[in-house]
Amino acid sequence: MLLKFATRFASILFGILALIAIVIHFVFSNKLSIDLWIVFFPVILAVPILTAVLITGDDELGVQSGEWNNS
Repeated sequence: MLLKFATRFASILFGILALIAIVIHFVFSNKLSIDLWIVFFPVILAVPILTAVLITGDDELGVQSGEWNNS
C-alpha cells in the first residue's frame, strides 16, 4: 500500500522536475533561471502531492466503504 503510493509520488515528482528543468533551461535566459527555480519550487512539490493523493483509492488506504464502526 505505502510502496504503491510512494512509487506513484516519486514518479510524478521526477516527471514534473524534469519537465520544469527542461522548460527553464531552454525557454528562459540564464539570468532568470535561479529566480524561476525559486518560484516553481512550490509547484514542483504541490503537483505530485496533490496528484498522488487524489489518485489513491480507498482500497490502498485500507478505508472500508459504508458505515463507520463506532466501537
